[in-house]
Amino acid sequence: MELTTTTYHQRGEAMMTQTVLPFKLEVTNETITAHAGLVVFGEFVHGLGLNALVNRNLPKPGSGAGYAPSAFIEPLILMLHGGGRSLE
Repeated sequence: MELTTTTYHQRGEAMMTQTVLPFKLEVTNETITAHAGLVVFGEFVHGLGLNALVNRNLPKPGSGAGYAPSAFIEPLILMLHGGGRSLE
């Protein structure tokens, strides 16, 4: 299963396009946030199918209006991976 393809701009720069989520990675000279790399980890999490696995194995909401378990777990994983230390 191929997850990425590489294409080249007119300027000769390589650009990697993702096939799981609709965004593209490319080189820039602009200042970006220190946590911009979390989107790549988020792509990896989605590519693994972690949300479906979490929703299948954790308890469902008690009411019809509740949130799926992955709505809590995915932000927690991204927060911890991004350097978070605790929940308040």
